[in-house]
Amino acid sequence: MKHNATEEQQGDTGFSKQIPVEQFNDPAFLNASPDDEIASFGGHGTLEMLEVTQLLNRAGITCCMVGVCALKYYGAGRVRNDWEICVPTERLGEASALLVSADAYETYPPRPPYIWSLLHTFPRFKVIGKALCFTLIPSDDAHIDCITPNIERSQMGLPYPTLDIFAQSLLDTNDMTALTDLIDGMDLTEQWGLKFLKLDAENDLAWTLRKNEKIRASVPTSENSCLFERPINTINLKETWNAIVQDKGRRIGVECLEGYYATRFRVRGDGDPRLTERYHV
Repeated sequence: MKHNATEEQQGDTGFSKQIPVEQFNDPAFLNASPDDEIASFGGHGTLEMLEVTQLLNRAGITCCMVGVCALKYYGAGRVRNDWEICVPTERLGEASALLVSADAYETYPPRPPYIWSLLHTFPRFKVIGKALCFTLIPSDDAHIDCITPNIERSQMGLPYPTLDIFAQSLLDTNDMTALTDLIDGMDLTEQWGLKFLKLDAENDLAWTLRKNEKIRASVPTSENSCLFERPINTINLKETWNAIVQDKGRRIGVECLEGYYATRFRVRGDGDPRLTERYHV
């Protein structure tokens, strides 16, 4: 299929951007070069990412998978592009330098700016010879204290934030889309939230303001650039948690067999997805 000189890409921002046709053949856009091999486990790259985390750990740098990676670990039906590896903010430079010095990885161009995100400003790498990219995320951006007690490991050995730490971070940063996916992936309840989360507060508005300041500094100023910034509004964490949990049933699509699904990601009677043998997380 041939593309025109430009393609219109309509983003969640509500305005379109012109994408040059050359970008469709740009390895950075595709996460791959023509001669690349498929990463382990059918392209998921689980073993390669395990090696990255082990390299960081040997250097004394704690790390864990965040973003879509963590949502998939907790049972959400998300599509992952890059792996996102969270490291302590104060050790981001050290972690990046360590990967630069390793023979297995090369620095890679960032993805274009996206709404509410600073991914385009963080160190991005590619596994040499593999169609596989990953980005280092500072812990401040993930709103996670990246320390060993806050981390658990998948059956494949990959590190992830514990469920309570991850859920709290999504609440505190007012990331309702990811929080909804997490609740549906794990079929979480109001009682679970009351037991394991700090719900007697509001979201971290100071974090939002800091992030928006960084976003403004990272994108060209235009009449639409403000749309990249996160919403500045306060939410009651307990009310928000309960409302999302109570709506689990209404989020199940009409294509799903009635009475068969507990959530849009979970069949009734399903066990904890973390206990299922899976090779992609």
